[in-house]
Amino acid sequence: MSASLLFSGFTASAEGPPLSLGGYLFAQGNYDAAITEYKRYLFFHPDDPGVGAVYYNVGVAYRAQGLWTEAVAAFRAATHLATDDEAKSEYQLELAVTLIAAQDYDLARLELIKVTMRTPSAHLYRRALFLQAVAYIYQFRWEDARESLRNYTTDEKLDMRLEAARDISLKSVRLARVLSTIFPGAGQVYAGDWRGGLNALLLNGTLGFLGVDAVLDGYYVDAGLWGVFIFWRYYRGNTFRAGQAAERFNQQESRKAADAILQRLQEIVDTP
Repeated sequence: MSASLLFSGFTASAEGPPLSLGGYLFAQGNYDAAITEYKRYLFFHPDDPGVGAVYYNVGVAYRAQGLWTEAVAAFRAATHLATDDEAKSEYQLELAVTLIAAQDYDLARLELIKVTMRTPSAHLYRRALFLQAVAYIYQFRWEDARESLRNYTTDEKLDMRLEAARDISLKSVRLARVLSTIFPGAGQVYAGDWRGGLNALLLNGTLGFLGVDAVLDGYYVDAGLWGVFIFWRYYRGNTFRAGQAAERFNQQESRKAADAILQRLQEIVDTP
């Protein structure tokens, strides 16, 4: 998904040479130097009514470097120091965007709920619904995403992709493990991992054959040690990997569906 789908908030502005220099350094991609200038301003002007906007700029600079923890802290400070509800909602939306980028979806949705409860302007309310849907999509919560988007867009193609995502046939992790318990490798094959299934079958089959051969030759102690320390370990690992294969299959299929939905959302956002 294009970063513009998320990182498209408003641009805070503030006056004064340090802030102008910070903005210039940010535009040049020199984020550390920009942060230094912003923090210099905050140090010398802690009581300035515009410090919320400065903290916002700090958060944007940290976010541009992928420093999510520092960016979240800066956006929280900006939200706390905002001088009016509209600015507070704007900063909080950018905080939610950063939390989504950091894959902290539940906290992002909490911030978005706070925004909607504040009854912001129509533009900010729509963006909150949009971001809430994006968080749900990343969590593969298709019906919740559809509900959030209901008041954002009525696009039929988007609705079809949400419907298709909801109808994805996922694999049962429990069934995959049971199948591999009964017949080594069967769970992996069920989950679409044919190579892993064949490997499990051959490995467990070979180890089982060697154990049985030792018993037939009268080497009972060797057979017992072989079974306990070697065969049992790989047999249990076979069932565990079958569950992993099913989880991996479900994750891949859900991710494909999410990417298709987010791609359509990007197209809607890019449409004039």
